Amino acid sequence: MFKNISAFSDLIKYKLSLAVVLSSVTGYYLCTNTFDHHLLFLASGIFLLASGSAVLNQYTERVADSLMERTRNRPIPSGKISGQMALLLFFILFVSGCFFLYNNGLKPLFLGIINVIMYNLIYTYLKKKTIYSIIPGALVGAVPPLIGFTSAGGTILSHNILTFSFFMFLWQLPHFWLIIIKYGNEYKAAGFATISNYLNAVQIKFLVFFWVIFSTGFIFMFSRISVGLNQKMFLLLSVLNLVFIYFFYRMLFKKRGSQEIKGAFIMINSFSLIIMCLIIIMSFLN
Repeated sequence: MFKNISAFSDLIKYKLSLAVVLSSVTGYYLCTNTFDHHLLFLASGIFLLASGSAVLNQYTERVADSLMERTRNRPIPSGKISGQMALLLFFILFVSGCFFLYNNGLKPLFLGIINVIMYNLIYTYLKKKTIYSIIPGALVGAVPPLIGFTSAGGTILSHNILTFSFFMFLWQLPHFWLIIIKYGNEYKAAGFATISNYLNAVQIKFLVFFWVIFSTGFIFMFSRISVGLNQKMFLLLSVLNLVFIYFFYRMLFKKRGSQEIKGAFIMINSFSLIIMCLIIIMSFLN
């Protein structure tokens, strides 16, 4: 039973799905500071859709996953869960997620469906065709805040949510590049198009570092133009940015060994989670 639960957890990528829920909740609180049934529908719908999307992705890439050391122990290629069971699970999760988002309106539902399509049809297809597949892949990370914002009654043309979503878009790209630094050869062997065909590991590190600096600049912009964030938030973000950039540089260029990329990956994820939590907290304080 515990093995089945573990395999199910791996299949739905529950940690990633919960992070997607947090980004959508952040978008929700950029529009309102109320806690009501719409927020519960949002969190439930996003988690179910994100989980279902992860299941479908692993089903689609089951052959490629079996060729890579990093992914060959995933539930489907390892035989812990059959392909038919994965498809059934996807259908249940997808329909359930759509039901919850529909209760918040057609806009959240439409955005949710579009995101599943973009991830599993467009991004997954392009991964073996071009290194620019990371663009639709990064857009997938920018949509959940929009779903949260529209669930709270906001419009996607608001500068608040567009600025934050653009930051989330930019913040996805270093994730792809860091993975390639460590597993680029495996991805090449599995037939994926990777940036390592054009840049070596050191060059990718510099790309990641300067892209992160560029991306964090949007936090400053966001904190200045957002109606809900005050001067204290701006100062706090400024300090966090400087501290993060310093330690991120040390992790990326000063550390040696197999843990440097993993540490940089964790730092990027942790920083974005901290930013989202601060935005939610500030919405309650204002």
